[in-house]
Amino acid sequence: MVLKRMLELQGGVNFRELGGYHTITGKTVKYHKLLRSGNMNDLTDQDLNYLYNYGLRIDVDLRSESEVEYYPDRYQKGTAYVNIPVYPFSKDVFKNLGIVNYMKLKLDNNNYADQSYVQMLVDKHAWCAYRKVFDLLLANEKENQSLVFHCTAGKDRTGVAAFLILNALQVKPDEILNDYLLTNLFFQGNSAKEINELVTNDQRNALADKLNANLAVSADNFAILEKTCNVVASSMDDYLKKYLNLDAIQLKKLRSIYLE
Repeated sequence: MVLKRMLELQGGVNFRELGGYHTITGKTVKYHKLLRSGNMNDLTDQDLNYLYNYGLRIDVDLRSESEVEYYPDRYQKGTAYVNIPVYPFSKDVFKNLGIVNYMKLKLDNNNYADQSYVQMLVDKHAWCAYRKVFDLLLANEKENQSLVFHCTAGKDRTGVAAFLILNALQVKPDEILNDYLLTNLFFQGNSAKEINELVTNDQRNALADKLNANLAVSADNFAILEKTCNVVASSMDDYLKKYLNLDAIQLKKLRSIYLE
């Protein structure tokens, strides 16, 4: 199968396929099951037909109510829409972490991005939202039926969701990081076609240069996700169990649905 990581849509924002990633157990994420995206308000009628034929049946919107009101999603009839806002946080980061974990993470009070990423993992409102996403993932059992999760840019709230989902599926760490950084190629002005050519042709040096060109801060954001999980839990699986209440049976089912 020819890999098309970025879906070539007329009005899509950072809309891409998560199939094809490899796990540490030798399996592969299925195609036409998991999609991630930014704003879906600008999708054209042609895009909607394409996505429906692609298999899109569940649209999970991680944006706030005000964002949804101003820029409502466009989706084809027959697609289930679910709004699960990740914001606002219920407590400040210090209260959510406690003094010991706050000191371990050495958070810079002026670094809003890092604090937001930490909050998305440890704030009760946020992780309850992500747990609801997993409930929908576990219900997405039909073959070739896709679920998309998205926010406005498809970067932060969506990036954390992808981090959690791909880790739950045991995708290789370097592939999870590269997926996160692909967002940057889109916002650097590369077209979906150009990004797909970089990925499909396996031009490793060119791809690495593009990924690392400007957004080291994004790699730092990604690192704070891993660090937070290690600080507040003993492992990624422990985090998934402790915060998202995902047990071994549910993780096994999730992997059976999305891996081959």
